[in-house]
Amino acid sequence: MILIVSPPDNPHVDKVASFLKRPFVVFDNGWFPASSSLIATFNREAERLLLTLPDGSAVDLAEVGAVWHRRISAMALDPELRDETAKLFAWSESNEAQLGLWYSLHCYWMNPPPADEISQRKLRQLQLARSLELPIPETLITNDPQAARAFIEESAPHEVVRKAFRNIVQAPRETSIVTEADMALIDTVRFAPVIFQRFVPAELDLRVTIVDDEIFATAIRSSPARRADYRLGVGEAEVFPYDLPDDVGEKLLALMRAFDLRYGGIDLRVTPEGEHVFLEVNPAGEYLFVSERTGQPIPQAIAAALDRHDLERLN
Repeated sequence: MILIVSPPDNPHVDKVASFLKRPFVVFDNGWFPASSSLIATFNREAERLLLTLPDGSAVDLAEVGAVWHRRISAMALDPELRDETAKLFAWSESNEAQLGLWYSLHCYWMNPPPADEISQRKLRQLQLARSLELPIPETLITNDPQAARAFIEESAPHEVVRKAFRNIVQAPRETSIVTEADMALIDTVRFAPVIFQRFVPAELDLRVTIVDDEIFATAIRSSPARRADYRLGVGEAEVFPYDLPDDVGEKLLALMRAFDLRYGGIDLRVTPEGEHVFLEVNPAGEYLFVSERTGQPIPQAIAAALDRHDLERLN
């Protein structure tokens, strides 16, 4: 059986599910503990791990041969809990139990939770990419306003971009060129670290989606208005399959293996000189925006990998 950890009605999950041949179940970790239960029993003879779903059905995790750790959501506590200390304790205990459950499933994961956790960290991404001789932008990560000001001034006449570590719904931030207005607010860097990078001119942006060792490279040609961040203008951009050089592909596979990732969406920039510059890897990156416009069989590849590894567990 394939376990898909994701909120229900996710279009990426729905697309992959349409190609799955093995039995599967979708579990939203946000259901736990308010509307789903964990039952784990251990004795000298055996162990048993069960998850109950909101509809009352139960999943025997011994039957799970592959997990797609697609997208997590916030755990939902029982609304009867009103006391803040009790809520904090309930959340902490539920989180510990759920993580312990995931770490106890010794099967194929796309991706293992520890790999997801580590590979999301931008600082570690840049460090690893550099060690693999992938070109990266000149970068400063700091909450020191003086260091930030010096980096920007020393980069002149080249432009500098600022970017967030994570784009949260409550405070979205697109990658943008540092302006005079930003410089007037540079002292506010002390409130939280900022990623500053020397702007990399792009002939093309690339989204490289890797499923196990299968590479799907997609080029994105945006308008000049989106030269710092193609994402908000991707609907109007030209999107087409890209022939990634073998040496770049091998380095990206090495990065995936070092992070223990089975799936990742990697962003690169192709400079006018033809250099492929690594920007970041998203271990849960979206792929429909490229696969639907290019016909690249990314959801089919995900489904095939899950089916294949689930069958291997039975053999």
